[in-house]
Amino acid sequence: MPPENPLDRLHRDLGLKRLNPLWAKLEIVFGLVAVGAGIVSAVHAAPRPEDPFWAWLGPVALITLGGYLALAGHRSHLYQSNNRLAAHLAELVRSLQPSEKAP
Repeated sequence: MPPENPLDRLHRDLGLKRLNPLWAKLEIVFGLVAVGAGIVSAVHAAPRPEDPFWAWLGPVALITLGGYLALAGHRSHLYQSNNRLAAHLAELVRSLQPSEKAP
């Protein structure tokens, strides 16, 4: 029987779901695209002071929500890294403990 993957054991023991690294990367990309679109639309709206005040709501919302999405993707990457580190450390601690063999 092959040894169990420490990360799989950590997820099982703590009841965690495995995080999808592709989704985290997509969150970062979509968030940065939204921030870029918000900045471009704000730059185009800036020289037109005759526009109503609410015209700034779109660019501000894009920048805010895009920034949040990019940070959420980054946070997901940090969680994945911390889970791998915790699993590695737990495996090291298990390997240092004396084995419990029945007499």
